[in-house]
Amino acid sequence: MSEPIIRQRDPRLDPLFDDDSHTVMEACLDLVKVVFDDPDLEQELIELLETTLDEGEGYSSGVICSVLLLGEVRSTVATPVILRCLQQDDEVLQRASIRTMRRIGSPAFDAVIELLDDIELDGELAALAIECLEGVSLHDLPQSREAIEECLRADLMRPQMPVQRTEATALALAHLGVVEAIEIIERVLDRDFPDGNAFITDALDLLRDHPQGLSGFAEDPIENVLRWLSAEILPGAELEQAILLDPEEDSAC
Repeated sequence: MSEPIIRQRDPRLDPLFDDDSHTVMEACLDLVKVVFDDPDLEQELIELLETTLDEGEGYSSGVICSVLLLGEVRSTVATPVILRCLQQDDEVLQRASIRTMRRIGSPAFDAVIELLDDIELDGELAALAIECLEGVSLHDLPQSREAIEECLRADLMRPQMPVQRTEATALALAHLGVVEAIEIIERVLDRDFPDGNAFITDALDLLRDHPQGLSGFAEDPIENVLRWLSAEILPGAELEQAILLDPEEDSAC
């Protein structure tokens, strides 16, 4: 994948674009506190992402780390560019963007709610955006929480929405522990899915079994998240334990 071209890039960012994944991971961890204390470096990461998106030539591990770093420092000013990253056709970039949007907080949630006002929004993109809203559980933001729950309940009641969007909405309500939504979800299941829907049924089961909600992968420390770079694991995806087995043990089976 091509590396974004930035004029006079800060040399502290250079290790993020090294060919060795271990070097990239170590650099990303080392930069968390640096970026937190350096608004200029934070802005350079934002500009790096903007340049990468404008060029549209692929997303290196350094780009993914840039997204993650902005999430670690909860960069509110990065909200617009992270929202752009979310809309790119790259699964790892999308998952990293969801994690960062969740961590940013209110500005990110407001931007997502505004995006979801578009009822013509692509169903897959809407589902990704809805996942971002689950991050409200990481913050003490009662007003944002109220707005998100209202948005999700209203979205669920809209007829003839893309299936992915409806499924994501039901699951988000379940993950957030909005037990008041059980009746709405049951009505939507009867109205729109007479033959059943596994995801929406799972949402109902989750709400009944875990009324307090479930925590999301955004709570994982960045050390865990960075295994994406070396293990080729899709962040946020459900994994079979076999993927994490030692390659020699796996080949011996």
